[in-house]
Amino acid sequence: MTEENQLYRLVEDGQRLVGEEFLKGEAKIPDEALDEYVEPMPSGATGNLQTLDSSVERILNEYSETDTAMDGALAEDVHQCLDITRRTAGDPGLWHWIAVDRYPDFVRHRWEYRSEAAMREKFLGAGSDLYSNAIHRLWWIAELTSDGDDYTLTEQVFANQTIVNKVFDRWFARYQPAVVAICDELADERSGVIDEATRRFNHALTNVQLEALSEEDARNLTRRVIQDVR
Repeated sequence: MTEENQLYRLVEDGQRLVGEEFLKGEAKIPDEALDEYVEPMPSGATGNLQTLDSSVERILNEYSETDTAMDGALAEDVHQCLDITRRTAGDPGLWHWIAVDRYPDFVRHRWEYRSEAAMREKFLGAGSDLYSNAIHRLWWIAELTSDGDDYTLTEQVFANQTIVNKVFDRWFARYQPAVVAICDELADERSGVIDEATRRFNHALTNVQLEALSEEDARNLTRRVIQDVR
């Protein structure tokens, strides 16, 4: 039997504790300072954090810094270990707590420090932007591409960073039928085709009601776009 842990959120005022030295890994935030701005998730959400701790530790040991392959190696565990709904996942404070308090070493290991603004996004992004927060993006991509316990498409997506970059930074990225269709159809395409096909797919959706689009409709649209691009 796995032990479930209470999940928490970092309240907005707590973001002021996240300075440049912390982002660079040159300073830590004292627990007593952070605790003042951490509160339990209102939903009472829980997660198997012991298992996730072990998975993150393994990633840090097995993958070199900024190796994009660590995304695919960790995404399933993030998704499986956090027992949350999409509604709960929409709370930015949860992901801020996970990144700042629980797994800051992973965030710095995965993302090279290029600027304070860019690194703050990896720690304190989230909300409507699926691509920002370093942990948030892993959960959401797995949520949108998995089928029950089948993470085959999730693995295919993370194996192709062009798909990750071009699909999940689009406005349609939260609509699962469209995501599944375009990711599946583009899985074996070269980067140039993916780049142009996602741009045209995104433009084509401006003329339809997204929620009325079935996965089959999205798949047919993707195939037509790919044929045109080729």
